[in-house]
Amino acid sequence: MNSSNWVKFLKENVTPKDLEDETVYALIHYFKDLGLLVLDDSGDLKWQEQLDGLEFEDQKKLIRNGILKAAQMKSGFAVSFFIGFETIKLPELESLIETEKIKTGNVNNSKPEHSSDLSNLQIVKKVGRQLRPFLEAENAIVNRLLGKYTDKADARVLFQYMFGKMNSKAQPRKWEQLSRKRHR
Repeated sequence: MNSSNWVKFLKENVTPKDLEDETVYALIHYFKDLGLLVLDDSGDLKWQEQLDGLEFEDQKKLIRNGILKAAQMKSGFAVSFFIGFETIKLPELESLIETEKIKTGNVNNSKPEHSSDLSNLQIVKKVGRQLRPFLEAENAIVNRLLGKYTDKADARVLFQYMFGKMNSKAQPRKWEQLSRKRHR
């Protein structure tokens, strides 16, 4: 089948109903990186296992089983977010980020510097500190999603969908005074 037929098939039989076409195309690239979908001689995509001669229901069952197996592999960590035919416990955001930090050695232990002047630079730094965990999460997960067929744009599309499914909230931050000026 060509990519558009796979999009239609995956949307009807595999993925959650809220998945958009752009995200399904990115998911197809991720499946190609995982080896679930392979290119045949004509340039079309086919499932890794032979599906010829099987009834349609048996083909669906074989594809679903292959996707469930891929979700349990370390390289298929993101697959569980895109399974709509069965309820699977989704991994925690922190566990996805920590494994990437350990692998790359990006552990940040620096304390923010304190300043008492209210300047644009200080405001930008404060907002940057507040957004840093989200940016680190995106970088860690996007880097894990990158592959031969999955480029950075596809990985970001997949991350955005995954992040929406996590429903994670940031930890409350300690109040920090920006200025000592008194309001009159």
